Amino acid sequence: MNEVLSRLWLGFWRLIPANPILMRVVYGASRRPRHLWLRVAYLGALFMVVVFSLISSTSGQHASLAELAKGASQTFKGAAIAQLALICFLAPAFTAGAITQERDAQTFNILLSTPLTSAQIVFGSLMSRLFFVIILIVAGLPIFLLTMLYGGVTTSQVLESCMLSAGTAVLTGAIAITAAMVRVGTRRTIFSFYLLIGLYLLLVYILGQWDATWVKDAPANVSGQKISWLTPLHPFLALEVALGKVQAPQYGQLVGYSSLARYALAHPAGAYITWTLSLSFLMIILSILFVRRGAKTGEANIWTNLAARFGLSHAGERTRPPRNVWKNPIAWREAKTKTASGGWLRWAIIICGLIASMVLFVMYLKGAYQITAQGLCEGLAAIIMIQFFLALLIATNTAAISMTKEKEAKTMDMLLATLLTSKYILWGKLRGLVSFCAPLLAGPVLVLLVFGAYGLITQGSQAAVWIESSIELGALMLIYTAIACVIALKISLTARTNVAAVMYSVGTMILAAGIVSTIGMLIVEGAGGEVGAFLAPFSPFSAVMYLINPSGLFDSVKSFQSSAGVTRLAAFLGSAVAASVYALIVYNLYKALVRNFDMIVRKQSGM
Repeated sequence: MNEVLSRLWLGFWRLIPANPILMRVVYGASRRPRHLWLRVAYLGALFMVVVFSLISSTSGQHASLAELAKGASQTFKGAAIAQLALICFLAPAFTAGAITQERDAQTFNILLSTPLTSAQIVFGSLMSRLFFVIILIVAGLPIFLLTMLYGGVTTSQVLESCMLSAGTAVLTGAIAITAAMVRVGTRRTIFSFYLLIGLYLLLVYILGQWDATWVKDAPANVSGQKISWLTPLHPFLALEVALGKVQAPQYGQLVGYSSLARYALAHPAGAYITWTLSLSFLMIILSILFVRRGAKTGEANIWTNLAARFGLSHAGERTRPPRNVWKNPIAWREAKTKTASGGWLRWAIIICGLIASMVLFVMYLKGAYQITAQGLCEGLAAIIMIQFFLALLIATNTAAISMTKEKEAKTMDMLLATLLTSKYILWGKLRGLVSFCAPLLAGPVLVLLVFGAYGLITQGSQAAVWIESSIELGALMLIYTAIACVIALKISLTARTNVAAVMYSVGTMILAAGIVSTIGMLIVEGAGGEVGAFLAPFSPFSAVMYLINPSGLFDSVKSFQSSAGVTRLAAFLGSAVAASVYALIVYNLYKALVRNFDMIVRKQSGM
């Protein structure tokens, strides 16, 4: 018996604590200044949320103990939401490298030749990437414990919020490792990995706020909201229950439900943690089975043999129809050959956006759910805002790997050996990237044009959507997309790997767009009226919101209708000025990129 226990302990010791991959990554990467500054930034963000929330939620130095307890509770809620949001963004950033790192470095076959078992390879790769995420969660515990000093926060709430973040991180890492070991991971998979996680979190949360998904037998909170069926499947919905914002029903109240459904709805945080860890374990087992059984590139396998037997494979020389290349071949290559990621995803977003807009329009015409003209504009603005955000993500990701893929594929030297100048190369890249993303912007423009034409014909000057909004918003979205592309091109030129370029570019875009839009929204809503209509185009999401729904800048519909003509003129002038200013910014960034191109390339090549 002792020998069996000793072998089990030794196997576990070699599997995780003494795993060579884990020890190498933790020992080497933990010394890097980048990880130190990341931990400092994470803890600093949590600390600032706690400080500002505590100051704003208490009435000053003479606050009573009850007020301090209430303020501590509000502070903890803000910190818990901030922690989960940061982990949802940082966990994919740390684990996405598992998809392509070994393949790009061509070290996976070397790893297979070592005495390491398949389980050691999988667990080492997974834990080495989750180590830094778990350390961030543990490092934030003292900040959460500070909120318990005045009461109002329980130990179970702290543990549940941390476990929800940890479960999300583990599931993210398991998905990345499975994609890597099953050999479906490519450079394009990284962006799809990011995007699918973001879409899942966004769409499921929106559905959870819809009353059609609420549990009828559950108690309602003060605002009338009930727990959703989707709560056990979503970290933020489960966190709302853990924080007391939404009430979960008691196990005995759910009569007529299955035992599994009753437990999941009564304890959504525990259910979420349970299914994420269980699914992660199953995916890890699947990854272990595929470590040494994946088909080698270029070699025949069972599927290729079956395809050849039934005549489904193409033998002999393969040809393709001739294609007309643009005057600038680099721009044509970026826009048409699908070397950048997001080809299939681009058309899926366009089709879904058109369908959602048309469904909203039909519901408005039939009077379903009592949708008013303002409700139509708000819904249309929300749909286009999501499409525009996805377009910015695709543009940023596409531009981020535009230069790094040339360096990793060793085609940069061939490109520089031609007669093409740096100005020609960079202009071709920028033009091709914007052309690649143009169909994503054409969908919202077409929808606004249809809505505006219908309103102009049937309602005249009282149309819900102004027809010129399609032109104004189309020009602004094109300029904002060009800004995202030129910034990501700069990062791609200086970065050495696809993973680093995508991480820095997407992070920079989200941070910049968030800051500019937040400040812009505050300024526009504070100004209101015609001044707000003029200022709205200067930030991306306020432009989408208030060029489609300008009535939101006024206190009443009557005041909006009385100054509609001046508001239309102000919105047009603001769009023209904003487009000109940002076009000048794009031009200056492009000129700076051309000026520094040779120096950056020579520095990276060691010349």
